[in-house]
Amino acid sequence: MKLNETDYKDMKHLFETNNFNFNDKEVQPMLNEVLEDHHVLLNETCTDWKNAIKKVSKPLLEDGIITSQYQDAMIQSVEEYGPYIVIGKHIALAHARPEEGANALGVSIATLNPNIEFGNEINDPVKIIFCLSATDSFSHLNIMKSIVSLVRNEEKVNRLLSFDDKSQFIDYLLKEEIS
Repeated sequence: MKLNETDYKDMKHLFETNNFNFNDKEVQPMLNEVLEDHHVLLNETCTDWKNAIKKVSKPLLEDGIITSQYQDAMIQSVEEYGPYIVIGKHIALAHARPEEGANALGVSIATLNPNIEFGNEINDPVKIIFCLSATDSFSHLNIMKSIVSLVRNEEKVNRLLSFDDKSQFIDYLLKEEIS
């Protein structure tokens, strides 16, 4: 069963109304519980790394998961700190602080064709970019585990890049997580 943000808030309210403890720190959805089909973009053409961040985050913006301020904050962060979001060979993870416009937990993914240079000498060019929105410091930890697992598996990254079909891409991405 998949809980959305409204279900979660309703459940939390019900617990609190009836004087039960509700431990937010235990609510850490898996990637398969958060990733929506329409948040996956394949073979996106981008002009540069800023455009890549805007494209990957667009589905979250359209769904109200993030604000345009969040998009701007992700770009400003890279401008200020450099390409630290390139977290592994060919993989970037765009994100910002919760208070910069994260309305809900969410993730989107885009494969980039052609690949984009972010300025990371070791891990460029970026072929897959994630956008992560988190409203706190713990709810996204299982999602991060999935992304880190992908970073460590170059064979899986290369296989993901071969898909033109969104369903096949998602099934393969979530394969180990679901089984």
